[in-house]
Amino acid sequence: MSSLTRYRSATVLLAACGVALAVPSAGFAQDDYPFLGLSPRQSKAGEEILVSVGCPGGDLGEVKSVVLDRLGKFEVTNETPVIQGAVAHINDKARPGFYAIKAICKKKTMTANLEIVPAKPPTPTSAKPPKPTKSTSPVKPTVGGQVSKIPVGAPQTGGGATSS
Repeated sequence: MSSLTRYRSATVLLAACGVALAVPSAGFAQDDYPFLGLSPRQSKAGEEILVSVGCPGGDLGEVKSVVLDRLGKFEVTNETPVIQGAVAHINDKARPGFYAIKAICKKKTMTANLEIVPAKPPTPTSAKPPKPTKSTSPVKPTVGGQVSKIPVGAPQTGGGATSS
């Protein structure tokens, strides 16, 4: 993917999420600060997510995680309250599991969990497994085997009546 395509997709993602984040801000109270949001919260290795951070006065320190290998520049996606967002890339070699994403607003540290799910296993090719061969003759015991005649049918256990 070219850097221009990546920039355009990141801009579209930020713009779309900025619009989505601007809508619920009417009911947003200052008590909800600080906050950290991930979209989506469940992803695969090699994908991109949006990291949204709300710090009072826009005092964002740093955002970090062992599972993120690139983090874009944070841009304001909403003015009141101040919400900043950036596109982050998940490491291509990330293994399935939960990973902590940490953000710092002044002295307050927030943590959100990101779940990395396994990629779909590759679909098998159209090569069909070989068909098992059928034996036409029954297996007979060898000389000196345990029984001379192979039993046929269910085992005989008696008539089932009790003696008196």
